[in-house]
Amino acid sequence: MTMRLFIGGMRGSQPAIGSGFDEFGGDTTSLLLVGSHGERLVLDAGTGMRAVAGQLAQTEPGRVTVLFSHYHLDHLIGLTMNPLLYKAQWSFNFIGPTFADGGVRDAVTQLLAPPYWPVSWERMNAHIEFVALPRPDGCLTVRQNLRVCGCPVPHPGGCVAYRIEDSISGKSVVFATDLEWEKRTPAEETAFRMLCTTPEPANLLVIDAHFGRVQREAFAGWGHTSWEDGLEIAASTGIPRVLLGHHAPAADDATLRALEQQVKDVSPGAALARAGQWIVIQENSHHVEMA
Repeated sequence: MTMRLFIGGMRGSQPAIGSGFDEFGGDTTSLLLVGSHGERLVLDAGTGMRAVAGQLAQTEPGRVTVLFSHYHLDHLIGLTMNPLLYKAQWSFNFIGPTFADGGVRDAVTQLLAPPYWPVSWERMNAHIEFVALPRPDGCLTVRQNLRVCGCPVPHPGGCVAYRIEDSISGKSVVFATDLEWEKRTPAEETAFRMLCTTPEPANLLVIDAHFGRVQREAFAGWGHTSWEDGLEIAASTGIPRVLLGHHAPAADDATLRALEQQVKDVSPGAALARAGQWIVIQENSHHVEMA
């Protein structure tokens, strides 16, 4: 058995709607990572949470951990679209960092309450707990077998990248959804490279690729990274497979398909994230099962 990763959505900033977005999907970032022993870890809660909840609903009710990189609305709004929050058989542990503007409890309880949502989180039937990361560069264990380590990355308001390791299969994934690599400090670069390589290179890097380098000046200060930077980070840290995400809202399927060909010309082990994919984390392959 090994880790599997489901892509509920990896659109950036805002959802994209229309038939031109069917292949790569229009929902914002939310992924489901399933550990070797069935541990369920949700990475961010964008509108892709609807698809993630659909996958969870096909499994035995129980505990789910939701890990937040940060609390911008495109990574949070999907909590309002999760019907499992209304079912008593389910339990959700919301875990996330604390920034100057607040932490995980502040973000979730303010969203799931009037005037933003008619049903307060306190009235939802699922059991809900909040866990603040004691420090953004610390580690924690999820259900005994998944080890999660964090690393602050440059993004307006703050953001944390994560490395998730499965102690049973020995496989690992680095999830770095919103970061502006051009604005990194030497300390941030060192810490992120350590996250990617310690104790050994991760099997898969899931990383922000909102634009290409030719658009760098237009997107300066937005908190995002070019796909070329993502491929170079993977190559320099020894990570064999790369999944590029946080697709620009206006980038339709034809645009992303053409971009993916450019990406594969540079790195055959790289691909663009497609909503609905199941990815099996393996040593030397990037096996993809379509849901």
